[in-house]
Amino acid sequence: MNMIPWSWTVGRAANVVSPAPRDLWRAALSADPGALLSHTPEWIDMICAVDGWTDASRLYVWPSGRHVVLPMVAKRICNLNIIEESLPQGWGFGGLVGAEVTPDEVATVCADLARQRLLRLRVCPNSLQGSAWTDGIADNLRGAVTIPRRAHAIDLDGGTDAVWKRFSDNARRGIRKAEKQSLDVECDTTGRSLSVFNDLWLLSTQRWARQQQRPVWFVRSQGNHVNPPKRWQQIAERTAGGTSIWVARHCGEPVAAIVVLRGPNDHYTRGAMNKELAGPTRANFLLHWLAIQDACRRGARWYQMGQSGWGDDQVSRFKENFGAQAYEFPELLLETFPITRLVQVARGIVKRLTRVPIGLPRRP
Repeated sequence: MNMIPWSWTVGRAANVVSPAPRDLWRAALSADPGALLSHTPEWIDMICAVDGWTDASRLYVWPSGRHVVLPMVAKRICNLNIIEESLPQGWGFGGLVGAEVTPDEVATVCADLARQRLLRLRVCPNSLQGSAWTDGIADNLRGAVTIPRRAHAIDLDGGTDAVWKRFSDNARRGIRKAEKQSLDVECDTTGRSLSVFNDLWLLSTQRWARQQQRPVWFVRSQGNHVNPPKRWQQIAERTAGGTSIWVARHCGEPVAAIVVLRGPNDHYTRGAMNKELAGPTRANFLLHWLAIQDACRRGARWYQMGQSGWGDDQVSRFKENFGAQAYEFPELLLETFPITRLVQVARGIVKRLTRVPIGLPRRP
């Protein structure tokens, strides 16, 4: 739906226009070395078309001419925004788009967001901008909640040869072993292989449920809520090569699969496997190496590997085999009613009573 942009001023700092004009948005996008497919106007259009949101993106322009864009979507009732998110859960990283975003710019954006009277406002920024958001979020934002997050990303500077040298010995051994396993690897950009991925994902949920001491149906329902299969089918069909599904097979049997969003930079966003087959064949090492090479060939500077746990967990160790660095960043929530705080308290109580971890790690 086309909307007439409207504008306002944040103090004397910046003028704000919403929805953001597409020409200036694309200019900010081209200047941002860490931008992802989820930061593009086309991605916002897809969220609106697939999930029924409305474009609520914001352009911030300073007197110097400097400008950044906040990709954002809104849920509306009676033509009034009640929820705004950058971006909704399961739709990737949001946050500001522009060259070298500064803490002062983040502070200006936060002052603008604090003026909005919404039931809920959420920003999950690009992990590469974590320090700017941490320093720029004002401590006195009324009703603000900041949730510490952590993600890993691989710097592709120097191309495939330089990236390979930054791999751990374990990663290089794993890739070489996988290359000797007679694995058949397919890269599908049409969505045709999503059914294969979904079968592996269903198999993986059984393992995750055992690890979390949770019912399988519960783990699957949470995963389907964040990443509905029908949504991913539409994403693959609408992105015209922007979604790559890498599948490894051994003797015709699917072993492992990963989903990578291709954009200015690439974002590994989902993975699943048959662990009994993927472990011995080291298929996951090969799939990521092939996806990384693909990103380098297309001129990407970063290969984002998504959110990770805290400390020395197995997922973090796997990512760090590829030379991925951990980036900490805050997820920002502004709520009229302290829903998130109440949920956090309730989860803490249940966790103490049951001594069972509550919830799944969220992938943006």
